[in-house]
Amino acid sequence: MYTTRIFLHDLTHVKQFAAVTAKYDKLKINLVSDIYTIDAHSLIGIISLDITNPMTLELPDEEPSEEFLEDMKPFLLDEKTLG
Repeated sequence: MYTTRIFLHDLTHVKQFAAVTAKYDKLKINLVSDIYTIDAHSLIGIISLDITNPMTLELPDEEPSEEFLEDMKPFLLDEKTLG
């Protein structure tokens, strides 16, 4: 299992994130926010979460490829930007 923290700054960032996860449609990707876990491929699911707080990205079945990790870099949580 792979987990990391991400932060989606606004709805534009959410759309960009959903577009990136669409590239990996065969990969099981979850987003966890508080008590909710949703499929990270679902734009509606992501929007239903509280995007004002960081979330946990999970790949429960496998380790990510280098390409996936590179694609996720713009969404990784940067504690400095949370102020």
